[in-house]
Amino acid sequence: MTSTGAHKSSDMLIKDNLVPVITPKLPTGEVDVQGIENLVKFHEGLGTRALFSVGGLGRFHELTDEQRIEAGKAFIRASKKLETPLVIFTGVTSETAESTLSNMKKMMELGSDVLFFAPLFFLKPDDIPDFVKKAREAIGPDMPLLLYNNPGFTRQEGIKNIDPEILRSCSGYYSAIKDSSCDAELYEKYSTIDCALYTGNEPTLVEAVKKRRSRGSVGGIGNVTGTAAKLARELAANVDDEEDELKIAELTARFNSEVASLNKILTAHPDVGAGDMMSAIYHYSLGEAGIVQPQAELIKWLTDADKEFLKTTGFIPEHHKDTTTGSKNGGESPVKRKADEVDNGAADDTNAKKQKEGN
Repeated sequence: MTSTGAHKSSDMLIKDNLVPVITPKLPTGEVDVQGIENLVKFHEGLGTRALFSVGGLGRFHELTDEQRIEAGKAFIRASKKLETPLVIFTGVTSETAESTLSNMKKMMELGSDVLFFAPLFFLKPDDIPDFVKKAREAIGPDMPLLLYNNPGFTRQEGIKNIDPEILRSCSGYYSAIKDSSCDAELYEKYSTIDCALYTGNEPTLVEAVKKRRSRGSVGGIGNVTGTAAKLARELAANVDDEEDELKIAELTARFNSEVASLNKILTAHPDVGAGDMMSAIYHYSLGEAGIVQPQAELIKWLTDADKEFLKTTGFIPEHHKDTTTGSKNGGESPVKRKADEVDNGAADDTNAKKQKEGN
């Protein structure tokens, strides 16, 4: 198969960590629209620049199409209401090709900045190129479209990932690939396709940007800290002076320390899928901060020891609401504040040691 060349929107996509934001729900199971507005406000204050909504950590696979549209609509409207600079990526994956196309049109009409879907959730591999072409016809020439490869969201028996050659054959119709396979060889092949590329394998952010021409990552830890976003932006800037290299090294140490803390909890629960545990961690942390309502069906996987660990390692954001001045500060994580210290040149020997121990 031969490439059809990059779509014109590929070069316009943001270079950053796209936060795979959670989808808050009410105790009744309905989408929590106010919780979504709280999240948008929080992320603006955290320094986030892009939200990857209604995706894997957004538990799209557990939502109905009505809930998917409602959640996407809430993120889009909250960002507009609060006049944030956030780029809203909106998931449109559904159970069939027809309903996914319908979701695309609805999300586009609502004002989504970028649409994305997981092809193997509802398509056989050989049907992907034709569907991508139909999608481009449905949404027009200008809307950015991202394809989401994640082995956890395939419903095709015996097939975990999308063949790079299939994606290469239709690259002129989509804008980007987000790969969560954690397969270095596969990611290398995706990096040769003429489109924008994001890694979903958080720990590889630095290598992905420096060596695999990635525009950044889709990293879940961005739900509670802004370090990954700062690091992705510094890496993408590609400035080669000594001061910037020092800043990148210090942000990398901070980032690695955060990832090591996250992995400590994930590895303590081998019987629970990583996606489920990360959902539990971020729902609990943001619930403790008063940003969203806790979801018992998710946080049940966390032990008391896990919860204490999250509190002592700075995963619980501090949520500030300024009702007297009308400030739009959505909140600031202790980890984010420490990353700010890194930006100001403050050394952090403790985290350098943690990074070394974590690796």
